[in-house]
Amino acid sequence: MSITFKKKISSTSNIRLPPGTRLNSNGTLLLTSTGISSLDTFIGGGLPIGSLLLIYEDKNSNLSDSILRCYLSEGIYNKHDLCISALRNDPTENLPTKEENLSSTENRLDDENEKMKIAWRYENLSTIDSSSTSNIHYDLQSTKPIPNDLIEQIKIHKITWNDYQQSQSTLSYRNYLLKSLQKLLTNDYSSQQTEKRILRIGIQSLSLSLFDDKTSNHTDELFAFLYHLRILLRTSLATCIITLNEKSKLFETLADIVFELKISNLIHNDYVAFCQLIKLPRLNTIQPFIPDTWDIGIKLIKHRKNLVFEKYSIPPDLSEDASRDDKNKSLTCTPSKQLDF
Repeated sequence: MSITFKKKISSTSNIRLPPGTRLNSNGTLLLTSTGISSLDTFIGGGLPIGSLLLIYEDKNSNLSDSILRCYLSEGIYNKHDLCISALRNDPTENLPTKEENLSSTENRLDDENEKMKIAWRYENLSTIDSSSTSNIHYDLQSTKPIPNDLIEQIKIHKITWNDYQQSQSTLSYRNYLLKSLQKLLTNDYSSQQTEKRILRIGIQSLSLSLFDDKTSNHTDELFAFLYHLRILLRTSLATCIITLNEKSKLFETLADIVFELKISNLIHNDYVAFCQLIKLPRLNTIQPFIPDTWDIGIKLIKHRKNLVFEKYSIPPDLSEDASRDDKNKSLTCTPSKQLDF
């Protein structure tokens, strides 16, 4: 006998959610989009408020920066405040603008509409979730800037290396960054605040930004930073995306969502990179979201200049009722009476 539990969801019509957020299907998590709708479908519908996402960078690509830029642009359009920490370049420069196609059915890939002739039993299986084919996306190569009236409605906090040097602080940059985030999250974006405003934190190449000449191994510093940052996020109205160029199981234990980017080296391949999901959130539920596959292909739609995440591997059909030709034929050595050449 199976026993199922279903949470009784009260009416949320009288609850005013912060802009750019929504409740998940169970009504237990407050979600916000990453800026890439196809990526949202693989992580349970979006980023939970108070969560931490880690992206393992590919050293030969700036794909992680593109994801971070879409994340920041989504915040501006949803009136979310931003907090940036970067050493390579400023992610807020030339942010992609939101574009909308005339029709949600146009500008699709030709191979999506082409009828399968060999693997015909997969014909009715969609490679992209229906919500990922949204006609709204961010143009990564757009030369049109984001309207100033949208930028003026939010606050953009920048914690740069120059600010750290000018402060002449005796703390390491790791402690300086953590102290600045603690002050920001505690005073302005606490979950107990009357005005509910969302903060989006983007930290680029965290391992480089935490480098300290005084220590030969800064793995412990990274672990301590992530540990304290996760505690701050849990009690605040904020989300955080961090890109890393170092991979460690210790970091994965502290993050809610983890995935790794790998550039595609296959010749004549439609995918520009692959995304391997490592960890998904397990917040406020005993049955977490599990995607169809943990291996994702990333395509760059040239005519739309945006990124699309889709599953590139289809599991084999091992069911007994799988359609197969000549199912009733016996495997014997006796010659058949009817020979069909």
